[in-house]
Amino acid sequence: MTNDAISKNLPVLHDIDNIKSNVYLGNDLRLAVIEGLSTPLPEYFQTAVYALNLHIRGKITAHINHQLYEIDAPCFSSILIGQSIGVVEASDDMVQYILSFSPSFAEELNLKLSGEAHVRAYMRPFMQLTEKQMFVVQHYLDLLREVMLSPDVSNVREVALDLVRSMMYFVYGLYDKSFTKLYTLSRSEELAGRFLSLVEMHCHEHHNIEWYADEMCLSPKYIANVVKQVTGRTAYECITQNLVKQAKSLLQTTALPVQQIADRLGFQNQSHFGTYFRRAEGVSPREYRNGLRI
Repeated sequence: MTNDAISKNLPVLHDIDNIKSNVYLGNDLRLAVIEGLSTPLPEYFQTAVYALNLHIRGKITAHINHQLYEIDAPCFSSILIGQSIGVVEASDDMVQYILSFSPSFAEELNLKLSGEAHVRAYMRPFMQLTEKQMFVVQHYLDLLREVMLSPDVSNVREVALDLVRSMMYFVYGLYDKSFTKLYTLSRSEELAGRFLSLVEMHCHEHHNIEWYADEMCLSPKYIANVVKQVTGRTAYECITQNLVKQAKSLLQTTALPVQQIADRLGFQNQSHFGTYFRRAEGVSPREYRNGLRI
């Protein structure tokens, strides 16, 4: 994905009014402080970046990974690349920091996290903080902002990498301890979480359960049974819902031709995409997009 594509897939930063501060490091790193939520967001959008959110004050109700959460400050949430987000409402006093970064910046961080970190972040994307813990994370973010705005630092990227890396180790250290104390994943939940996180990241490339089963070194039948047991949905429904959410986001938030959207989502042609979308939504992609403008 190009840097332009990454920057255009940040509606959470572009479409919210009352942005107190919004600083950039090229197209790879972006930090915003947001107060309130006065501009409606699309029903759903998909992240093309990683996002770390520090909720300082207020309450947010949002869908994350198709699950509804009520998030009360002080709280920290992490959004993985490829996940679907839908903000339902936010209190008037809401204040949050949003730090987002590109896949290439994430690679440069070279974090040495446990193998379960990704699954845990998917299954439980937020954690409550104490006032003291919130102060530490906020201090990291304020310092990062000052570094990014400083005209006197020649190696801003290296300093930013070190600050973000250090902050993430601190946060995920808290997260591991909190998760272990409050929530233990069963084997089935771990497998379902791995499957769902793979679907979020790769459903635009792979529409069949066989690919995911191969990635997990398990049989398609076994994966299907586990996913149904844990989520109440079939594996095919999980893949379809993610694809349709991505399609709706692209139809809502971009002017891409339907053919390009079909290509981006891995369909053989526009006709196949149209049939797939109509089966799920009852209208064609074009009708859905036009209906939003009525």
